[in-house]
Amino acid sequence: MNRKSTKINAFTLAEVLITLGVIGVVAAVTMPMLINKYRERQFISGLQKSISTMENAYKLAYYENGESDDFGYKVAEYVPLPPEQGDGVYNKNGSYDSDKFFQALSQYLNIAKDCGMNGEKDGCFPETIYSPFSENTWNLVTMQGYSRRFFILNDGTSIGVTGGGNTYIDVNGLKGPNTLGIDVFQVGLKNGRVTYFDDGGTDGTVKCYTSQFACSSWVIRNLNMDYLHCKDLNWKTKTKCN
Repeated sequence: MNRKSTKINAFTLAEVLITLGVIGVVAAVTMPMLINKYRERQFISGLQKSISTMENAYKLAYYENGESDDFGYKVAEYVPLPPEQGDGVYNKNGSYDSDKFFQALSQYLNIAKDCGMNGEKDGCFPETIYSPFSENTWNLVTMQGYSRRFFILNDGTSIGVTGGGNTYIDVNGLKGPNTLGIDVFQVGLKNGRVTYFDDGGTDGTVKCYTSQFACSSWVIRNLNMDYLHCKDLNWKTKTKCN
């Protein structure tokens, strides 16, 4: 009787090891990218939520105040900045005005902690804010003569406000990276609405590259942080890297 031999095809150990090595290389390349994208999506969602919360509170206070941005401010008195902060001036009555602005908004906010003007000392705002593109750092608490009012919302968002409506948002509180354009942003609250600091101008230039305090505009309108990944974005011609 003839018996047919059956040959079983199988991978050799070397082939298995090579395949696993290729998978490992691909994972090592793609996983950090995926993790960064996921983290960016979290920051974007946090910024959207924070802006919505602050805008709603501001609008209620604005209309309650007769559709006026004057919540009882003092007349601005400009004095020289402290020597360690360089040249320039700041509003001597800024802290008073920031208090008035905070009081107007606070009744419409769920505040977990109020730190007054001592944001970093009392644990409401990071002591040092970084730039994603340079070695520059800022202390938003001490700048402008301790004229900003800091507090933490119930969801953990750190907020700093000024009497002029400038609002500083750290979407994940004191957690890192405490960097402008990543988890720290600035918007304005003026004339009954949120205002931003970049509209592209006439040529579509992205101001976030040179002034990271303007990055919130790009994030909210384009829903990405691609300015972190490519340097040729433009409001009119290129709103994402790929």
